[in-house]
Amino acid sequence: MTELMSFQCIEMAVFAMSGLTGTYQVLNGASQQADTGSVGFQDDIKILKIYNDDGTQGITFSFDGVVKNDYLPPKGTMIIDLQANHACDAGAQGTKNGRKGQLIHGKGTAGTANLYIIGYR
Repeated sequence: MTELMSFQCIEMAVFAMSGLTGTYQVLNGASQQADTGSVGFQDDIKILKIYNDDGTQGITFSFDGVVKNDYLPPKGTMIIDLQANHACDAGAQGTKNGRKGQLIHGKGTAGTANLYIIGYR
């Protein structure tokens, strides 16, 4: 991955919480990214931000669609800086990125607002 001179933002995925069920489903698929129709992240990312705009319902996340990985409460914000503790060496060992095409799955009780998934590279 080539270093960029400035940050770039990928298209924000917007998931309607009214479609949430008790079974894991993709939150950043093509229908949630109407401008590009991308499935997953459009490019590798270094920072992931997720905001739950729903005031009453939380959401359980999975990065593989099977294992529970995290939970975001109502009106919660999650920011993951994937570069925070990477090793700075010539071989780039330790450099972490959210990979292009990575899907985020979620489950919970249907709500009335939106979930926003934002990535920066």
